[in-house]
Amino acid sequence: MKRNAVIAALTAVAVIGGGAAAVAVSSGDDAPATASPADRVSLVSGQESTAPADRDDDRDDQRDAKDGDRDDRRDDAKDDQDDQRDDKGAAADPGNVTVAQAIAAALNHTSGTVLSADLDDDGDRRWEVEVATGGSTVHEIDVDSTTGKVVRTETDRDEDDAAAELKAVQGAKVSARDAVAAVDATVTSVEFDDGHWEVEAGETDWTVPLDTPRASREG
Repeated sequence: MKRNAVIAALTAVAVIGGGAAAVAVSSGDDAPATASPADRVSLVSGQESTAPADRDDDRDDQRDAKDGDRDDRRDDAKDDQDDQRDDKGAAADPGNVTVAQAIAAALNHTSGTVLSADLDDDGDRRWEVEVATGGSTVHEIDVDSTTGKVVRTETDRDEDDAAAELKAVQGAKVSARDAVAAVDATVTSVEFDDGHWEVEAGETDWTVPLDTPRASREG
């Protein structure tokens, strides 16, 4: 009777478990009895049947992660290149007109002494040349960087420090054009400041003294 009860209990467990467990019963001391082939399903087999799908999911996740990393690296590299282009701005492409040509065009329009010439990178693509004509009067002359033509002029008769700068530059051996010629690069800005010329070429800054046309790289 006890053996029959055990058999019945195990059979019930197998049925409740959806056939996931193998049921092995003994009808005697030496003669094991097993469930029918249709009901012999082991838990281990059931787990293994889902493992390949899990492995596929893991591989898919790993591939997605690698693809995402590659995309991120490409995006970062592109962002770095964009940042570099933004930092260089107009300095990378001053147009068809050099700073020396812009200075010549400005002086041809208004005779005087050049204090600075700078490439405007706000989108207008113009050279802004400051020409002092005496005292504190300074003319800002815009020269188109593509055509070389004067496109705008503005006069300031009360420019701060203009008189002192004009006196220093007029008595110097090195003019703005001499300072530009001393730098073997595409110059985008030249300016008299603190007793010398400051020259920019791309992302590099140079200084040129007033007594000799010899450029020294800053930094």
